[in-house]
Amino acid sequence: MWQWLLLFLIGLISLIYQFLVWNFGHWRRRGIREPKALPLLGSFPNIVWPRQHFTNDMRDIYMKYRETDSYVGTFLLRSPKLLLLEPKLINEVFVSAFRHFENNDASRMIDISKDKLVACNPFVLDGDEWRQQRSIFSPLLTSGRIRNAYCNMQRICGKLCDYIDETSSSEQSFNGMDLGLRFTSENLFDCVLGIEAKSFSESPLPVAKHNKEMSEDNRGLALAGALNGLFPHLPRWMRPKVIPQSYDNFFSQLVLEAFRLRRAKRQERNDFINHLLDMQQEHQLSEQQLLSHAMTFMFDGLDTTSSTIAHCLLLLGRYPKCQQLLWQELDKVCAKDQLLPDFEVLNELPYLSACLNESLRIYPAGGWASKTCTTPYTFHGSHHKSPLQMYPGDNVMIPIYGLHHDPNYYAEPHEFRPERFLNGGLKRYQQLGVFLGFGNGPRQCVGIRLGLTQTKAAIAAIVRRFEVRVNRRTLQGIQLDPLIFVGAHKGGIWLDFNRR
Repeated sequence: MWQWLLLFLIGLISLIYQFLVWNFGHWRRRGIREPKALPLLGSFPNIVWPRQHFTNDMRDIYMKYRETDSYVGTFLLRSPKLLLLEPKLINEVFVSAFRHFENNDASRMIDISKDKLVACNPFVLDGDEWRQQRSIFSPLLTSGRIRNAYCNMQRICGKLCDYIDETSSSEQSFNGMDLGLRFTSENLFDCVLGIEAKSFSESPLPVAKHNKEMSEDNRGLALAGALNGLFPHLPRWMRPKVIPQSYDNFFSQLVLEAFRLRRAKRQERNDFINHLLDMQQEHQLSEQQLLSHAMTFMFDGLDTTSSTIAHCLLLLGRYPKCQQLLWQELDKVCAKDQLLPDFEVLNELPYLSACLNESLRIYPAGGWASKTCTTPYTFHGSHHKSPLQMYPGDNVMIPIYGLHHDPNYYAEPHEFRPERFLNGGLKRYQQLGVFLGFGNGPRQCVGIRLGLTQTKAAIAAIVRRFEVRVNRRTLQGIQLDPLIFVGAHKGGIWLDFNRR
């Protein structure tokens, strides 16, 4: 009996092994180099066994082959992914050949019938759906509405600085990520929903708790990623729910209550919630669609913006000379008792913009991008004699973190040097295809202008009032936490603030 059991186990293990390695050789058969891939682990082993962040696996492959290949064949678990190494080709995918690579790979992980909060989010939609929803959402983000929101941001920046002042007396260091999230929560809840998150009080709304459930402790997202890697063509109905139910319930109830209150007492304010309600009538949107559009602000602005604020403060704390230059720039454009400059002035400050872009280079909000070929396209790589034909359904990955840390483009890439982005530096790096802090092309971050404004406002207000220092609890160097999907400094960002 035990012999038959042994034979069954051997047969089962053999079948599992064959399943895991079945796709290996997919790119080699098309004449493309395939770096070594491991069963189950694929080309990026740290996505399963996290000793370092898996974007570092991608960076390592990029650095090893970028001088000899324009692209190499990799596997996310067992799903074939063409890793692009040549910036010219990356720029094609995002910009000039965009219509051939319209879809984000995220759409293959999510069933919007289960996760209705993202049903109208352009990032997770394909084809005509994303065009339609983006065309509805984009007009909300006019310069006039962002300028109007900036009036509230100035007030909230004052509350942020007062909170730091009051809490500093306890002589405890600040968690930079928590501080950034308090600001973005208060700001987005105010300008989008017209309600207070009470982020700087002793009894705030539990935004941080639910945000952690979504971004760090999300088993549904981990399962969806694993299934996408193991079964690239998994039917939509078999995809798991990605958004935790508690997160879903909290934000759904909060947003719908905000709409109810505004309808009951209509105020003629040039804010986002009024325009969302007008948009509902204009486009005949259901209540669920309206809720999803409102949540696009939260998904795109809470976590990424708070992370960017925290990482920029970390780098300014490490480089006091850069911080002093930024303070001097702000001091020139602000009156003595003024915390922030006017809206137009803030967005035109060259050194503030350079500090933000250099921070996004070192700690990009997204360390990689994944796109799906939608119509046939031919890559002409500089390192390859023959062109490569791409077919609908083929996936390409862009190693953003690797590009941002390539010494061929950024001398001493681990050093914080905002001057790289002065005097046309940003445009130059974008044209080269080696800076993708907010993505690029038609599907770049839809809320980029709002995100930039609130990030700049928070950083400017803090630097204007405080000298930022890095607490010794913060780990040295640039280390990404391997347990957090989105790139974040390992061990947390701990900061001290001294009143100027």
